[in-house]
Amino acid sequence: MPSSKQAAAETFAKWCGGENPLLVAHAPGRVNLVGDHTDYNGGLVLPMILDRSIYVALRPSSTGFHRLRSGNYREEISFSPGGWPQVPDAHWASYIAGMIQELPPPAPVEMLIIGDVPLGAGLSSSAALEMAAGLALEALRGTPVDPLDLAQIGQRVEHQYLNVQCGVMDQIVSRVGRADHALFLDCNTLKLEHIPFRGKDAQFVIIDSRVKRKLADSKYNERRAECQSALQRIQNMDASIESLSQVERHHIFRLKEPVLQRRARHVLYENERVRWACDAIINKDWFNLGQILTASHISLRDDYEVSCEELDFLVATAEVHPEVYGARMMGGGFGGCTINLVRSESAHSFAESVTGIYEKKYQRKAHAHVLGTGIEAGVQWVDSNGAWA
Repeated sequence: MPSSKQAAAETFAKWCGGENPLLVAHAPGRVNLVGDHTDYNGGLVLPMILDRSIYVALRPSSTGFHRLRSGNYREEISFSPGGWPQVPDAHWASYIAGMIQELPPPAPVEMLIIGDVPLGAGLSSSAALEMAAGLALEALRGTPVDPLDLAQIGQRVEHQYLNVQCGVMDQIVSRVGRADHALFLDCNTLKLEHIPFRGKDAQFVIIDSRVKRKLADSKYNERRAECQSALQRIQNMDASIESLSQVERHHIFRLKEPVLQRRARHVLYENERVRWACDAIINKDWFNLGQILTASHISLRDDYEVSCEELDFLVATAEVHPEVYGARMMGGGFGGCTINLVRSESAHSFAESVTGIYEKKYQRKAHAHVLGTGIEAGVQWVDSNGAWA
C-alpha cells in the first residue's frame, strides 16, 4: 500500500502512544531520463520526480534525546544532541543525523520515517530522505532555507557523513521538481528549467532488477576519481577548462590513457544527449527520445562501465518489444533500475512481459512501476486535534 502523509501521521501516533506529530514533510524519489554521471562533472541532467515519496513526521522530544524510527525497517535509534547514532556505515539514521548536524533543531526531536521509494534501486531514496528531513527541520526551526541551498546541504551530508561523493542532481530534483515536468538542470551553474511532459502516447516504465547497489561500496567513487584524473590531464593541456563537461572532442583524443578517454567521452556525449532529449520532449518526438535513451545505455555500458549483466538483459529484452521506443539503465549503476519509454496503451502489458522473461532467466522477481504523476515536495502542519492545518 502506498505511503502517504496520513499513514506517516498515524504511524507516528502509534509509536508515540497516541501523540500526533507537529508536522509531516515529504519529498519524492526521482528517475533520470538521461544524463547519468554528468552531474558531479558539472554537466547537464534531465530528471523527473516519482509518484513515490519519503515522509517524515516530527515533533519535539521530551526525553532530551533525538529519537528516530523507521517504519519500513521497524527500527528505532536514539542519540544525544551533538552526538552521533551508534549505527553501521551507510545506515539510514546517518542521513537523518547528518541533516540534524547541518540544520540543528531548537530542541531534540522525535522523527518517524516511512516511504515507498524503493531502497537501493537507483531512485534516490537517500536524497528524498535528506530533503524530507531537511524540510521538516526547516519548518521546525522557523527559518526558511532556499531550496537550492537545502539541496546542497543534502549533498554535503552524503560527502561528509556517508563518504558518497555524489553530485547534487538528486537532491535538487527531489526538492524543486514539478509534477508532469522534466527538470533540465545545469549542474555547474545550477540554472534549471521545467520542461512539460504531457505526452498521451508515451509513458515511462521503471523496472527494478532487484540487484542491490551501494554507492559507497561500489566503483562509484572510483569513477569520480577517474573523471578527476581525466580533468587534471586535460587542464594540463588547456588551463581554461574548469570541469569535464567543458571538454571538446580534441581534448579527449589527446588523452593517452584509454580508460580516461572513455570516461571523458561518455560525459561529453551524455551532455549532448540531454540537450537532444529536451528537444524531443518539447516536440513529442518519442521515437527520437527512445533512440537517445538507447544510446545513453550503450555509453554507460561500454564507455563508463557501470552496467551489469542483469541491466543489460533487461534493456535488450525491452528493445525487441514492439511497443518500446527505447530503454536504458539508470542511476549510479552496478544494479538498480532500467527506464523504458513505452507506448502508453501497452505500458502494463510490457511490464508484465519483461518482468516475466527476467524472472525465468534469473529466478529473481523484477519489480515494475508505470510512472504516474509526480508528488512535489512539501510540508503540512498537524493541529492539536490531529487534523491537517
